[in-house]
Amino acid sequence: MNRRAWLALALQAPLALRSAIARVVPADPLFGAYVGTASVLDESGQVVEERDLDLSIEPFRRTGLRLRTISVSLVDGRRDRPGVVRRESETRFLPASGRPYLVEDREPGLFRQREELQPMAGDPVRWAVVDTDGLHVYAFVLLEDGRYELQVAHRRPTAEGLELDFLRIVDGRVVRRARGRMVRAG
Repeated sequence: MNRRAWLALALQAPLALRSAIARVVPADPLFGAYVGTASVLDESGQVVEERDLDLSIEPFRRTGLRLRTISVSLVDGRRDRPGVVRRESETRFLPASGRPYLVEDREPGLFRQREELQPMAGDPVRWAVVDTDGLHVYAFVLLEDGRYELQVAHRRPTAEGLELDFLRIVDGRVVRRARGRMVRAG
């Protein structure tokens, strides 16, 4: 990453954190299951992929939250075609000690050994902010060639469910964007 990119990131972080500090709210209203669709756009704004989305936002250890996501990349707008790709992920967040945000829980579980985070080796650093605008999840990764990648997923409440705006930024340049809508599932 060049010096200008580091400087830009360093200058933006305190402003984003300051606004998050002023607006931290409980995640309870966001808890639930959601289904919807998203369009993945390239750098020029052209749709390159359509996806079906399933999202679950749940409480985790009383003060945290768990995100479970299933994303299905459609082929010709359908799920029943060869080439469909299904991705499933789960991330758990707990409040950071004395901070207005949540950090990824990497504690060992019954069937999982303790994982030491190695950011300099490419492990993503993930955190989340819940504020009056919704749920915002960030993942920062240092790439092998020294550049950085920042992924930002904004999930904003709507009357029917959630609106999604996802950005993948590599070395300060937006290289992928996804926009979608999800409704609360019964």
